[in-house]
Amino acid sequence: MKRVRCLLLPIAVLLAAPVAAGAADQGKITVFAAASLREAFEAAAPAFTQKTGIAVTFNFAGSDTLAAQILQGAPADVFASANENQMKKLADAGALAGAPATFARNRLVGIVPDANPGNVSAIADFARPGVKVVLAAATVPVGSYARAAFARMNGHDGLPADFADRVEKNVVSNELDVKAVATKIALGEGDAGVVYSTDLTASVAAKVKSIAFPPGAAPEATYPIAAVKSAPNAAGAHAFVAFVLHDGQTFLKARGFISP
Repeated sequence: MKRVRCLLLPIAVLLAAPVAAGAADQGKITVFAAASLREAFEAAAPAFTQKTGIAVTFNFAGSDTLAAQILQGAPADVFASANENQMKKLADAGALAGAPATFARNRLVGIVPDANPGNVSAIADFARPGVKVVLAAATVPVGSYARAAFARMNGHDGLPADFADRVEKNVVSNELDVKAVATKIALGEGDAGVVYSTDLTASVAAKVKSIAFPPGAAPEATYPIAAVKSAPNAAGAHAFVAFVLHDGQTFLKARGFISP
């Protein structure tokens, strides 16, 4: 009997191992979040972990890229998008655990390198021949918002009726997310770009000048958040969403986001 017990012990340990690993997974979540949320969410994560005991790993990218990854089966607990369109794709596919909630808003701003080699002083200059414009791709929220703003400017305030088309002809690069746009303009790899106001972090602001859109031209960016239906840690996912909607607002406001 003693020998049998000795033989059974390793088997029992092996059988228990997956259970223990599964239990350990409940202490962490993976959040897929729009690139513009990096600074705010990374600042908020320690407070969330301290409050809940749940560790957070982030995957920051363009919201369109993140939505595609989730729909392709990437293990995500939470999705925080920079627009409603990408969130709707998940909702329509039945990939969400509940209705999305708007947790923040943002504003668009034009930026130029500090040296301003393109001599760009207003958004109207984005359409001037020869100006090298860097935007996020049209499928990326900030790229979509920017193009919507240019379209609103068609024929207004003395601008040509095809203003948006003229800007598009000047686009020399379509980036995968807003951080890439900010980086290229800060490095002088373009004459002008469009980012969110929250992307003017200290390091970026030191290397660029900002240009405001005309009043009423730029749409306000809307940020929804939701738990993913296939979340490995459903309880943790809902806890993070609740945190962002309440305690997390402090960290978002501190980095320039507008309350929902």
